[in-house]
Formats: sequence, structure tokens, C-alpha cells
Amino acid sequence: MIQAILFDLEKTLTNVDYAKFMQNFLGILAPRFAHLLSPDKFSKQLLKSIEVTQKEPKPGQTNMQTFYDDFCKVTGQSILTLKPLFDEFYASDFPALRCLVQVNPLGVKVVEYAIQQGFLTGVVSNPIMPLTAMQEQARWAGLVPEHFKIIAAMDNLHYCKPHIEFYREIAENLRVKPESCLLVSENPEDLICRELGMKVFFVGALSSEVQSDYFGQLDDLLRNISLGSL
Repeated sequence: MIQAILFDLEKTLTNVDYAKFMQNFLGILAPRFAHLLSPDKFSKQLLKSIEVTQKEPKPGQTNMQTFYDDFCKVTGQSILTLKPLFDEFYASDFPALRCLVQVNPLGVKVVEYAIQQGFLTGVVSNPIMPLTAMQEQARWAGLVPEHFKIIAAMDNLHYCKPHIEFYREIAENLRVKPESCLLVSENPEDLICRELGMKVFFVGALSSEVQSDYFGQLDDLLRNISLGSL
């Protein structure tokens, strides 16, 4: 029995050109650190340290701790110097990127309806940004953080996608079994969660490479919820 419905943000609850988004993200973030690192060096190392965080989780460390360990080591800068600059950016500059993101109106409808029907809901995008940034992105989806029982973020999880432990940790945080979760995503890498018994609603057309429990568009998911057929 499904108890929790988990949503990826990008291309599921929102529509965004991710390459363009990252270009603009780095374009306004890197100048904040120009007195410490050249914008080019900063941007390249940021992406490398995020990749390390995704690929090489450290037992007992949050993704944020793993990121700062690598970024500080390579750049020679202290977390006491870097973190306030990142925090200030996410508080004051990051919201300006909202103009690059379009709301999927069906996303708002399906999340609110799922809550009305008694499901727990969560945001399970890859946790490579802090919670403040992920909460902001929930707002960009036309929702509010309070809609969700968990929002995956760099500072509250210990693994990233596609590590199977990421999905296990999500279920543990919600205090439900993995097999009681339905993950809604258009990203094929999320299909690994089925190894834990999680169900997947794949947003888009099914192909021979995609093995999913359900597929279609968000209006199909809405219909499934209303019919009690999950």
C-alpha cells in the first residue's frame, strides 16, 4: 500500500533548461568569491566538488560536509570563510533565478490532491544544494515547503543519486518502508529505487530501456490517485 508520493522537481513539477540554469547560477555565484578565487577556477572546482560529493559519499557525513571537505582542501580556503558567502548568495541572489523556471500547473494540482487523500509527499531531487535553495525551488513549483514532509537537500542527507542509499534514507526519514513509496520522475536514473521495492511513476513515454510500475503524464497520476489504483 502506497503511503508516500515523492516528486523530482526538474521536468516533473517544473520545466527548466538545466544547462541554461547552471550557466546563470554560476554566473551570479562565482563573482561573490572573486576576491578569493577567479570565477573560472571557482566554477570548475565547484562542479568537481559536487561530482565528488555525488560519487564518493563518506559514512556519517552529510553531503554538505563531504562537499566542503573537498572544496576547501582543493582551494585552500576555510569553511568559516566560504560558508557565509554561500549562505548569503542563497538568501539574496538565488531567488532571482526563478525567471528561468516554469511552473507545471498539473504539478501543483497533483501534490495538493495527494495530500488531501492522505499521502505523505516529498521532494527528491538530487541533494546538491542546501535546504534553503531546495525550499526556494519548491516555491518555484507553485508550492510551499510546508507541502512536503521531506525535501532532499545537501545538509539533511548523506547520499546523492543514483546511490541506492539515497532512496533508503528518504524512506527512513518518512518512517515508511521503501515499498510504501511511489517516486514520480522523468529521470531514468531514479529507476534504481525499484531494487528497494519502491514503485515508480515514470513521467513520459515508456521505452524498452525503462522498466517502471506506472508511466504517463501527471494527469494520469492524478487519475490513478483519484481511482485508488496505486
